[in-house]
Amino acid sequence: MKNWSAALQVLVVGLYVPLSLLMPTGIGFWIDRRAAHGFPAYTLIGLGIGTVIMVYGVYRMVQPFLEEAREDTKEEETHPWLARAIPSMGARRTKKEKGKR
Repeated sequence: MKNWSAALQVLVVGLYVPLSLLMPTGIGFWIDRRAAHGFPAYTLIGLGIGTVIMVYGVYRMVQPFLEEAREDTKEEETHPWLARAIPSMGARRTKKEKGKR
């Protein structure tokens, strides 16, 4: 069931990125069309705001995965013998280490 959760989170990130970029850019484009001036200033401002929103949102969504990876790395560095002894941690070993067993 954990794999479905990860797949759903990837799907959410995949939808979040274009929406967070397109919505502010579209609003800026609409304002530029209403203002009827030559330079697309509001479109560029909307794109900049959308980029900031996208980067922050994706970081917040990926943060739990980063913390889990840090914890796994810390455990393996602190107790390397434990990674070999516990089967669940042994699943993360490289192919070279698996061949030694």
